[in-house]
Amino acid sequence: MRKFAWMLSMTALLLFLASTVCFAEDEGRRFVDARGDTGYFVDVTTISIDSNHEYTADVAIIKAKENRLFSYRMHFDFAARTYQILRSATMTYDTREVSQSVKTPLPAAPYVPGSPIAAIVDYLYAWQRGFEK
Repeated sequence: MRKFAWMLSMTALLLFLASTVCFAEDEGRRFVDARGDTGYFVDVTTISIDSNHEYTADVAIIKAKENRLFSYRMHFDFAARTYQILRSATMTYDTREVSQSVKTPLPAAPYVPGSPIAAIVDYLYAWQRGFEK
């Protein structure tokens, strides 16, 4: 009986340690918006305030039904209402296995009010001022 209790305790400890490693990767990720089964997140540990209207941050778009995670390093210009993808990776969500990676920055593109990108910029603007949505 003691051996069983010891094994059960060790199994619980190993599961706990494994889960903390998995959750540490997503620790700074904050939910920003959702459209259907797609969630938009900003990693607050990566936010760089480049000026009073420019931000750079890691953004994750998770498509739950497809088990896909799209990871981006993005630059946002609040004043010009533009965003630029600096690098990107497409992954399987549950394994984080990268299926595609692009390290070449894309040209800046406009975003429209009410879009998920606009919600991300609004979140960054609120974060800069010390309060999150």
